[in-house]
Amino acid sequence: MASWEEKKIGNVVDVTSTTVQIMLDPDIGSLTRKIGEKTYFVGQIGTYVLVPIGQSYVIGIVSESRRLPGLNGEVGSYRIVTTLIGTIRKGKYEPGVSVLPSVDMPVYLLEDKDIRGAFSAFQQFNFSIGNLSMFENERAYLNPNKFFGKHIAILGSSGSGKSHTVASVLQKVTSLPETHVVILDLHNEYRQAFPESGQYCEISSLELPYWLLNFDEIREMFIDPNDENASIQMSLLQDLIAASKKEKNPRLAEVLTIDSPVNFDLAYIRGRLHFLDTEKSTGTGGGREGPFFGKLTRLVARVDTKMNDSRYAFMFKPKLFAETESAVSLLMMLFGLSGKSRVTIMDLSGVPSDILKTIVALLARLTFDFNFWNPNRSELPILLVFEEAHNYLSLSAEGSVAARKTVERIAKEGRKYGVSCMIVSQRPAEISETILSQCSNFVLLRLLNPNDQMYIKRLVPESFSGLEAAISLLRQGEGIIVGDAIPMPQRVQIDPPDPPPLSSDVLFFDKWKKSSAKTDPHEVLERWWNQQRN
Repeated sequence: MASWEEKKIGNVVDVTSTTVQIMLDPDIGSLTRKIGEKTYFVGQIGTYVLVPIGQSYVIGIVSESRRLPGLNGEVGSYRIVTTLIGTIRKGKYEPGVSVLPSVDMPVYLLEDKDIRGAFSAFQQFNFSIGNLSMFENERAYLNPNKFFGKHIAILGSSGSGKSHTVASVLQKVTSLPETHVVILDLHNEYRQAFPESGQYCEISSLELPYWLLNFDEIREMFIDPNDENASIQMSLLQDLIAASKKEKNPRLAEVLTIDSPVNFDLAYIRGRLHFLDTEKSTGTGGGREGPFFGKLTRLVARVDTKMNDSRYAFMFKPKLFAETESAVSLLMMLFGLSGKSRVTIMDLSGVPSDILKTIVALLARLTFDFNFWNPNRSELPILLVFEEAHNYLSLSAEGSVAARKTVERIAKEGRKYGVSCMIVSQRPAEISETILSQCSNFVLLRLLNPNDQMYIKRLVPESFSGLEAAISLLRQGEGIIVGDAIPMPQRVQIDPPDPPPLSSDVLFFDKWKKSSAKTDPHEVLERWWNQQRN
């Protein structure tokens, strides 16, 4: 075991409420210190230092390193800046610092045994997603209850390893008998990552009947908010749906609301809307226009478009789930309640883009509402994985209000009802801040866009500042983990998933040199015409 003198690297020269500046000892000329057989790098961004205060040890993470100019051409001394992140008391790490160091206090580097003690605070859970990047053979242990129960954000540029990270993390819990995960898979990537523990559901063959939509989702689908008659259309549509629900479900007629997930007759409602839109009286003096004449034309057209388009058959022409009671088997499948699977992969790659956001809103709300009304919700925690979240959780005009509002509600209230989110995105700056600000754990992969980098710095704790410089330099599959589930911010090489998702890049140059399979355009067109994918 190294002595304190061997580990000493300098002294405190300046202290603020969150940072400490350290002047390194003159003998550290090469910014290295050898202890035993191992050479430690001193002052490297993202490494850790130790300041003893009484019976405790304050830990800081190096966020800045510079060499001061010397006198008369001599080599100057080194000064490093550290961000204080936690305290070791009685051998156990605690986040936060209650007693600050003072000027002139000695500072020491953390050798491997110190790192092991600090980073193993949650080792009793035996849950780790990778190795510490700067310390060989040291695992990064997390508290899985806090990790999965407090919302997760996995953020990184395209090619940084997001899909592999998601698959790797989820594969570590699929062996548990009561795991319940729903992945909203926009690119059909995850099917091969869960060959035994997952169930694959292609939306077009699954069916998600229209009558499961609440009125906000129906309004977003059918009513153009820019139509001058939008308010009239909304009021009339609401009345017709409420009446149809009561007529089709007489047993529940006294308790039904406009948002109750029960069957109603959309074809009848469409016919009624058309009648009112073209209604004329036949009294003396010629035809007289009805009160809704010409005011429902665009609404009828939008309903017709959805009902007659084969791409929407999974929603508007249900066969398996045509009646109210069929919702039971649908929800059992969605949440894996039959015991056959622990991960439900909802393949949304074939869903038309103009309805994708509504489908996301529906699936997310069904999950939340199910556990909201579930008296045993604490026994059925469900994790919702939102892949490519920037496509439907944006504040921009293209974003879905229904989807964003639903996920914002889950982000704020979901933990009370056993519903947690995993937000996966390559453009975090485009996602609603209400959602990301509720995430307690971040896995930050390589991010190259400056706007995304600045956005992330606003969201994560101050303790991240020691590692923010490295966020654009991370290797593929390497991430910085910040949050409640980990003792301190850590740079981690994520374990590779086994098997991996179908997300590997196409090797253009290698394929251009020699392609192993020929493409038959006739086969492609037949698949295109028949909407058949691999």
